[in-house]
Parts: sequence; structure tokens; C-alpha cells
Amino acid sequence: MSKTLTIRTDESLREALEERAKRRGITLSQAAREILKDALEERPLGEKTGHLRGSLSLRQGQEESWRKALRERNWRS
Repeated sequence: MSKTLTIRTDESLREALEERAKRRGITLSQAAREILKDALEERPLGEKTGHLRGSLSLRQGQEESWRKALRERNWRS
């Protein structure tokens, strides 16, 4: 059984949602449901952030200091 959810948005957010729905050929409600489902879906961190892999560019000599800092702050160590 589905239930109605009413939310308030500013005009720019509404327009962005309408544009996304129009591009995909779906209703505004379908677009909102897809976005909410994707945002609430529990996925492993690597899957959520995999697109960021390799995007950090460090200057010469900085790389090791970053690795050290990450190791020191990694609660899993």
C-alpha cells in the first residue's frame, strides 16, 4: 500500500526535479521516489565512493604525509 508524502521545496529544487523527470520521461513522483530510494539505499562505502578513486592529486612529497595522517586517524587500525 502506498502513502502520500508531501514536501516543501524552493522553486529551483522543484525545477531541477521537473527537468530530471522530463529528461527521463517519467512523472515527478517517480523521479522523487527514485532519488529517495537511491539516497536511502544502504551500500558499501566503496560502492558509494568508487567514482572518486584516483581523483586526489598531491604535490611531490605530500603523498606520504597524507598516508601517515590517514593511518593515524583510521579507527579500524
